[in-house]
Amino acid sequence: MLGSDMDNNHESVPLDESKENKPNNRNKKQRGRRTIGRLHILLIVMGIIILMLLIVIVVLVFVRKKEKIPLCSSGQSVDLSEPDNPSIFHDLTSKEVKGMMEFLYKQKELNLTRPAKIKVKTSYIFTAELHLPEKADAVSYLDSRAGQKPPRQARVIIFRGDLIVPKIMEIVVTPLPNPTHYTIWKDNIPFQYRPVTGPDYDNAVKSITKETDQKARQLLRESFGGTLTNCSEACLAFKFMTPVSSAVSGRNRRLYWFWMYQFVEFYILHPVDFAVLVDMDDIRYSIEKVWFNKHAFDTIDSLVIQYSKNTMQKKPLLFPYMSDTLFSKLNRRDTEFSETSQRPPISIEPDGRRYSVKGQHVKYMNWEFDFRMSSTRGPQLNDIRFRNNRIVYELALQEISVFYSGYKPTQMFANYFDTTALIGPQDKGLVPGVDCPSHATFMPASHVLESSEKIVTFKNAFCVFEINTGMPLRRHHSFASFRGSFYEGMSNAVLILRSILTIVNYDYILDFIFYQTGALEVKVVSTGYILATPLTVNAASFGTQINDNISGNLHHHMFSYKVDLDIEGSQNRYRTLDISTTVSANHFNPDPTANIVQNQFIVSEKKTESEAAYKFNFDTPKYHLFYSNLKSNKFGEPRSYRLLSRGMSKQLLPEGKGNEPAMPWMRYQIAVTKRKENERICSSIYSGLDAKSPVVNFDHFLKDNENILDQDLVAWVSMGVQHIPHTEDLPVTHTPGMDLSFFLLPYNYFPEDPAMGSRDSVRIEPNIYNNPDSGVKVTGFDKEDLQCKPPVNDYQQVVEADPGILFEK
Repeated sequence: MLGSDMDNNHESVPLDESKENKPNNRNKKQRGRRTIGRLHILLIVMGIIILMLLIVIVVLVFVRKKEKIPLCSSGQSVDLSEPDNPSIFHDLTSKEVKGMMEFLYKQKELNLTRPAKIKVKTSYIFTAELHLPEKADAVSYLDSRAGQKPPRQARVIIFRGDLIVPKIMEIVVTPLPNPTHYTIWKDNIPFQYRPVTGPDYDNAVKSITKETDQKARQLLRESFGGTLTNCSEACLAFKFMTPVSSAVSGRNRRLYWFWMYQFVEFYILHPVDFAVLVDMDDIRYSIEKVWFNKHAFDTIDSLVIQYSKNTMQKKPLLFPYMSDTLFSKLNRRDTEFSETSQRPPISIEPDGRRYSVKGQHVKYMNWEFDFRMSSTRGPQLNDIRFRNNRIVYELALQEISVFYSGYKPTQMFANYFDTTALIGPQDKGLVPGVDCPSHATFMPASHVLESSEKIVTFKNAFCVFEINTGMPLRRHHSFASFRGSFYEGMSNAVLILRSILTIVNYDYILDFIFYQTGALEVKVVSTGYILATPLTVNAASFGTQINDNISGNLHHHMFSYKVDLDIEGSQNRYRTLDISTTVSANHFNPDPTANIVQNQFIVSEKKTESEAAYKFNFDTPKYHLFYSNLKSNKFGEPRSYRLLSRGMSKQLLPEGKGNEPAMPWMRYQIAVTKRKENERICSSIYSGLDAKSPVVNFDHFLKDNENILDQDLVAWVSMGVQHIPHTEDLPVTHTPGMDLSFFLLPYNYFPEDPAMGSRDSVRIEPNIYNNPDSGVKVTGFDKEDLQCKPPVNDYQQVVEADPGILFEK
């Protein structure tokens, strides 16, 4: 066996031949492996190419499909073009302002100087705005649309510094756009009451900067790390002012404290302990007092002498290094604490906007109203209607005041009335996606200012949008069979008209919110930078330390609104439902002396203005109702609107002391007066300095104590919030907890909830009443997917192309 095997092997593969063939076989195998390897590589490459082609095809298909998805409908129309024939509530148009200016400059007795040449001692136009016609004429025209439309008018404020005895005068120019005459509205307003204007401010700052820099340059450099001039990146500046009225100073002079700051972002949080008191009645702008490091001096010279003698404590303050991590700078930081890199939710309008805008007139669901921006007083609404019934003739911001407290004179006297800074022009540059939803409609506001003969327009001053609040408007879930099985609810979509005022350091978000129930909410929210002061250890009762060198001082924000209600006409009444307790015998208790105590309410009809001046008292809760005595529902209850305030705040300062007489409207949370044409506003642009003898004295509105039964009534609503700053107010105060609001709520006005007909409601119920096993039917949910793309927020490109939409050039 072994031999035969050997023979067979020998025959088949001779020994010598086998050795010769081994290298050839190895080469063949290697060539085969290389071929197979090449095939593998080729297959892999082809696979990658095929995969890439598939990806490209998928992407192309997706892109094409995406391109085919149309933009969502824009919905109802928006026309913001300036009208040729403006409504009686529309702000002054450019055509009207042009005609008004041409007319006024021809009136020789006014001796007007054009903006380029105005000085304190000249006569010039400070501002002008729409002057509403008398209400009776306006209502007659609006309700009948018959007869002649009331003429368009402008109220113009002129500073007559050219006279021997300077004064302020307010005139009404009419008819626009081609006026023929003017009448005096107010005259002989003391010249010293005027707000600080361009000529005043520029000259004063130049004067005090020059004097302070010349005399105290070394002191400032050593004390605060910078100088007022030639300062490179370490600049100091006078950037804030505190008015001191004659009622506080005891002197019949126009005085202001000018504060000094280290000028970095944001300077308001970098105050230094240096201020000067300036006599603004003196065109030389003389310095009356100097404050430095907790001490007052009569002159800068006396301060420098004392400083040079080393007789006073010196506390050098380093100039801050400008970096993205500087505590006062609003740059994103602490990103390691961010919990997500995902974008926040956004809201969309799947079928486009459900409101329309034409000029300054808005229609939404059952609502319609006119809006405008008063240069002096801010946002104003007129002729607010629901289901074509006027609810409010005028809803208007009157004043924003902030009263500070402090150890230093700069805050000790810091009682601000923001109308003195002109509220309207402080509203501009709203940012889509932050200040308002990106789908909002943004609208401009125009003003007449001392700096220009033409109308000045600020973009993005208003926004209007509809949004789902995320809170049900109503709902009920009857899940137990013995109660009957159903669910009904309605999402709360509201329309909001918003403006945001930035008055130096504080920002105020002002909303008018329209509900589908016929309710209207007026809301204000504070944010922005607090007004800090240099840290003083002996002033703890006035503020708290919030950073190494500053404290945040106690202050009181106060807001005043005018609400001219017209419920079923302009002849209204005001009553309260006073809630109290009543004691009665408890006949269901075996004890014959047992009593039961419960709440009751009593109707209290207010007959005079003094009776209608309301000061909140927790012991006497009440409903505030406005109604017509001629219109009742089928149960005999008057069809009313209720005024509910959730922003009430008490002004603690004693009546008649200091600057309090300039704001007597804050003595009451609600005050109701008979409407008069000469009582159109409760505050004025002169309030910062006129406390000794207010130009507009709200106290006089009440003192005549007129009858208010069946009269045209106005409710004056005041709100406020006390703010003691804390470290979380850095860099800026957040909005949670800083909101104030009041509501106008229908009360027996409708037979049922007027939103019962809304398509936004949802109902779920069994197919067979109270039998869930029969299946359910659903009414109200949208079944179709969104088949369109919402508009892209292109604001970044817009502001890059036109920075003037956000910043002054």
